[in-house]
Amino acid sequence: MFKEKNKIVILVFLVNLSICFGFHIKSTYRKVVVDFTGLYDSVPINVTIYKDPHLKIPYLTFNYTWSKFSDPDYHNYVFDRVTLEATMDSKMYYGSVACACVLDGETNKTECGYRDYEIDKSLFLPYNVTFLNKPPTKGGVVNVTGEFMRLASNDLKLAFLKSDDFYQNITVAGEYDDPNYNPNFLSINIPRGYGEFKFCLDYFQTFCYDWSFQSPSISSVYYNTTNHHLTIKGNGFYNTTKGLRGNTIVFVYINGSLLNESDITSIGYEEMVLIYSSIYTQELNISISIYSLYTNKTIQIPPYPASYSTNSTKYNEGIVEITGTQLLSQKDQNDLKITIFGKLCDIIPPSNLTYIKCILPKGVDNNQNTIKVCVNNICSINNLIYEYAKPIISSVTQNGSIFTIKGKYHGSYNDNSTQVIVTYDSNIKQIILPLSIQTDETESVFKIPFFCGSAIVQLVVNGLKSNEYTINANTNFEIISPPSTDSKTPLIVLLSYYDCKYYKSNSFNPLFKIQNSKSIGTKVNNTYSFKVIPGTGTKQATITFANKDVTIEYSYAKPNVLKHNVEYNDPINTVILYGVNFGTNSSLCTITYNGIEKECQVIDHYQIRFKVESIEISSNISITIDGIISDSYIMELVKCKLINEQLYPTSFGCLESEPVVNYYCDGLKTYSSKTDPNKLLSATFDDEATMIDFQGNNISVHIKEGISSSTLNLFLNGFFSKSNKIKRKEGIVYNSKIQYDEQQSLINLDITGFNFGEPYDIGLPTIYNTTFATKNCSMLYHGTKYNKNCTIDIVTCQLTLPYNFNKDLILEDKESSNTTLTIPFTLKLGNNTIYSSFNNIEHIPSKDNNKKRKTIALATTLSIGLTLLFAGSVYFVWRHHQNKIENTKKEKN
Repeated sequence: MFKEKNKIVILVFLVNLSICFGFHIKSTYRKVVVDFTGLYDSVPINVTIYKDPHLKIPYLTFNYTWSKFSDPDYHNYVFDRVTLEATMDSKMYYGSVACACVLDGETNKTECGYRDYEIDKSLFLPYNVTFLNKPPTKGGVVNVTGEFMRLASNDLKLAFLKSDDFYQNITVAGEYDDPNYNPNFLSINIPRGYGEFKFCLDYFQTFCYDWSFQSPSISSVYYNTTNHHLTIKGNGFYNTTKGLRGNTIVFVYINGSLLNESDITSIGYEEMVLIYSSIYTQELNISISIYSLYTNKTIQIPPYPASYSTNSTKYNEGIVEITGTQLLSQKDQNDLKITIFGKLCDIIPPSNLTYIKCILPKGVDNNQNTIKVCVNNICSINNLIYEYAKPIISSVTQNGSIFTIKGKYHGSYNDNSTQVIVTYDSNIKQIILPLSIQTDETESVFKIPFFCGSAIVQLVVNGLKSNEYTINANTNFEIISPPSTDSKTPLIVLLSYYDCKYYKSNSFNPLFKIQNSKSIGTKVNNTYSFKVIPGTGTKQATITFANKDVTIEYSYAKPNVLKHNVEYNDPINTVILYGVNFGTNSSLCTITYNGIEKECQVIDHYQIRFKVESIEISSNISITIDGIISDSYIMELVKCKLINEQLYPTSFGCLESEPVVNYYCDGLKTYSSKTDPNKLLSATFDDEATMIDFQGNNISVHIKEGISSSTLNLFLNGFFSKSNKIKRKEGIVYNSKIQYDEQQSLINLDITGFNFGEPYDIGLPTIYNTTFATKNCSMLYHGTKYNKNCTIDIVTCQLTLPYNFNKDLILEDKESSNTTLTIPFTLKLGNNTIYSSFNNIEHIPSKDNNKKRKTIALATTLSIGLTLLFAGSVYFVWRHHQNKIENTKKEKN
C-alpha cells in the first residue's frame, strides 16, 4: 500500500513537470535552441520553409541536431533538445509557412508533413526589429528593418495592427516570388488611426512590438472674429466615432480649461476648427490630446490689419488709417506699435478694436514696404503691403509747350522720382521729367513735346500711377533762339500745329510780318527760321499759320562783352568794349560800372564806348541796351599768371621762413604806384587770408605747412580772379627703430624721414595694436635755421603691452634663425600712405635675465617708388618669422 502511494505521488509530480515546463526557446542571433518535453511534444528533425501559404513552393530545409539535455534550472529534468545554426545571410531565410518531419515522443516514430504552433516557434526569431518612422494619423508607409521577420508568417503580405480600439490586417509590400524581395527591409502600408498600437509580424501574433502614430503637432493658428472660429493647422489630428472611446478620444484644453466636445466643430488630419470666443489680441496655451498622444503649445491670436488708407507720401508726413480686428488686448495698458517699412507710425488716440490712426513721418526707400501692427509685443502675421498715396491729376493747363498739372501727391523735384507718361495716338508713349514740382506736391510743370490731336497724361511717382487725364492742346508757338541785332542770325521759332491736317502738310509755310517787312519761314525739322530786320530790344510781330494770325513778342539777343581796351586821358578815361549784339548808334545804352550807372554810346553792333574818371584794377560791368541786359563782365586791368608749377614740402620745422608761391602780374607795377598794392591784390590759402610780398610785377604768396593738397585763391580789388591747387611732396621714411623694454612691458617706436606733417596716423599689425593710439606719439623736428635743407622729421611713440603678451613675437628666434625679423607698419599722411617696416629691433631684457642685450639691425633707406613693393615683402618675412617661432614652441612641447 505504501508503494502504491509513492507511485501515485511520482506520477503527479511528472504531470506537474509537463505542465510547468512545456518547451523552452533559448535562441540567439543566427542560432535556434529549443528544449521539448519529449513525452508530450513532437520534436522536429527537419523543417521545410515554403514561399507560398499553400505548401506548393518549398524553398529551404533546416536540418536540426537532436540530443537529450538535462536542465539544472528545472531540477535536471531531461529535455529533448534540437539545435540549428544559420551560416548564410539572413535575407535568405524567409517564407510563408513551415512543414516539419518530427519525432513523436509518445510513439517514438518519425512523422512528416507536420504543422503546429511549436514548429513555428522552432524557427529563427525576429532580431533587431527597428521602425524607421511613425505613420501619420491619415495613414502611410512605415519602413521596418530587422532580420528573420518573415519566417512562418502564414502570408508574406500580411502583418497585424491592434490596440484597445481596433484590430486590423495590414499590407506588407512585395511579392514572395520576386528575386529582389528583401525580408529585412519591409514597407508596410499603415491605415489611418490614432494613439499607440502593437505591430505583430507573425500569424500567431506572438512577435509584437509597441509603436504609435505620430503625435499631434501645431504649426499655425488663425482666429476669425466674425464666427469665433479658431483654426489650428498642424499634423497628427484624428477623430472617430468607432471603438470603445467613441467621440472622446480628442481632448482640447485652452489655458488649462477643457473645451466642450461640442466646441470642436471639425477635425481633419491636418486641421482642427474650434469655437472660442475672443475679440482681442492675446496669448493662449493650447493642449491637444489624441487618445494617449499629446502636444502642448503657446500660441498667439495676433492683431489682424485688413485694410488701410493714407494721404502720406515719401516727402511729406501724413495720416495712415488702419482697419481690421483684434487691434487691442484685454489689458488696461496696451503697448501699441505700428511700423511701416521699419519706421514707427505715431499713434493718434483713441484707438479701438477695429480702427487705428497714426501719423507717418517722411519716408525712406525700402523694399520691405509693409504695415506691421504689434500689441503688447504680439505682432500681426498678415502684414499689409504698403504704398504711399497715389498721385492725383485734377486739371491740366497750357502755356505754350509748358503744361501745368494740378492735383495731389506729385512727389519731389529733388528726388527725381516723378515722371509724366504722355500717350499719343492711343499707343505711342513718351516719358518726360518735370521742370518743377511744388513742395506741397499739388502742382507739377512739364514741357510736353508737340503732339497732333489729343493726348493722355498720367503721373508716375515712385512707381505709383495717377488717374489718366486727356488734354487737347492749343495751337502754339515758342521762340527757340533770338535773332542777333545785326540780323545775321535769324529768329528761330517752334510752331506746333495741333490741328493734325497742318501737322501732316509738308507744303505749308508760315508768314512772318513786322512793320513793312515780311518773310516766309524756312523749315528745319519742327522749327522755322525767319529773317528779321536789324534792331535791339523787344519787338512785336505777327505770324500767320494754321489759318490764324498770332501776335508774338520776341527780343533780340542780349549784349555780350568779349574784351576791353582803355585809353588813359587826364582826367577822363575812355573804355571801349568789344563784343556782339550791341545794336546801332541810335540804341539807348546804359552801363553799370562797379555798381554806378553811367551812359554809354553804341558805335555799332560790335563796339560800345563809355567814359570814367577813375579806372579800377578790377571792375564788374553790366550793359543794358534798349532794355536788354547783358551778362556780367569782369574787366581786369591786371592779370596774374603762375610762374612755375612745383611741389611744396608738407612740413618745414627748421626752415628759415615759410615757402611761397610766385606769380607774375601784368601791369601791377603801374596800377600800384599810387595805391597800396595790398588793397588791390589779396589772397586766401585754404580759405584763410595769407600774406603777399610785392616786388614790381612779381608777387610771392605765403603758404602754410600741411599734409594734403590746398587751394590758393587770388582776388583783384575784392573780385575773385584766379585759383590754383598747391600740391604737397609725399613723405618718405628712410629709417625706423623698435625697442622692446621687457622690464616695463613697453615698446618704443621711432620713425624718421622727410615731409611727415600733422596730423598723421600709424598702423601696426593687429597683434601689437591692442592699446596703441596716435595720442601715444609725438612729432619732433631736428635741424638748424641756417640749413634750409636740414628738415628731419621724427615720430616717436610708446606702446603699452598687455600682461599676457608673447615676447617671442617681437624677438629674434635666438641664434637658430637665419631670417632677419621685420615688422610692417604704415604711416598715413593726409591722402598719402607710406608702407614700411621696422628693421632695427632692440631688446632691453628684464633685470633677472642674464642674457646679453641683443640688437638686430638692418637699416634700409627706400626710394618712394620702392616703398609699396618693399612693404609686401616685409610682411611675408615677418610672417615667416612668426611661423618659425610657433613651430619651435610646438616641437619643445
